[in-house]
Amino acid sequence: MRSRHIPFIFAVSLVLIFVLADLNHAYVDPVYQDGLNLLQLDLQKQGFTSEELTNVFSDSRFQVYPHIVGKTGKGMNYLSKRFGLLSKDSINRGRGILARYAASLKDAEQIYGVEKEIIVAILRVETNFGSAMGTYPILNSLATMAIIENRRSEWARKEVAELLKMCKAQQRDPFTIQGSWAGAFGISQFIPSSYVNYAVDGNGDGAVDLLTMSDAVASVANYLKSHGWAKDDSDGKWRAVYAYNHCDNYVRAIFAYAEALARQQVQ
Repeated sequence: MRSRHIPFIFAVSLVLIFVLADLNHAYVDPVYQDGLNLLQLDLQKQGFTSEELTNVFSDSRFQVYPHIVGKTGKGMNYLSKRFGLLSKDSINRGRGILARYAASLKDAEQIYGVEKEIIVAILRVETNFGSAMGTYPILNSLATMAIIENRRSEWARKEVAELLKMCKAQQRDPFTIQGSWAGAFGISQFIPSSYVNYAVDGNGDGAVDLLTMSDAVASVANYLKSHGWAKDDSDGKWRAVYAYNHCDNYVRAIFAYAEALARQQVQ
């Protein structure tokens, strides 16, 4: 005897199948759909197939973060007591990095002409030597800025393309790269285009991994040299650090921390 409950059970099962299938796809608020469509059209012009883009932007891990649009770090006071950059503990940690990675820092100085204290200062301010690299999937951060029209949109579209090209070449899942809300990642906080153009292999293992201190050290030095750092050119040094982060307070903080490290070594 056939149970009259079977059709009901079958219908419920179908609903569950469709619900579960839908859970594996990204939900994008309709208000952002036009922006996402424009981003995908732009990426297609740069060589990505519609299938590749569908695989990325229909992934359940894809999200839009409207709260990051309009954010800026321009008001950050890196030399404030709250930030603690020049505290005794902060200086001691910097000295520890100088000692622990002395070989990598020496190589960077010799190859790129950038003082080790400056490199350490940048790594301190950017991520506290890798302890605060950010937890945003940077694809989502960059795509958000590309999708929601703002002053960073054009820049963000280019960075999304660079990120996807990088991941395709390295066969990496773009959602696994985490970093800041602004789309920077690694100990040195490079955006994708900076990684492509300036990140280098610092330990000779054949890979460029900004989660590795030796690679982060060499990459910072290469970036600064590529942006005008020169041993006896104070203006060139300032411009190079400013290129890393377009903020005068940031540049002052980098030089102040580097000078504090140098004084500690002389004593």
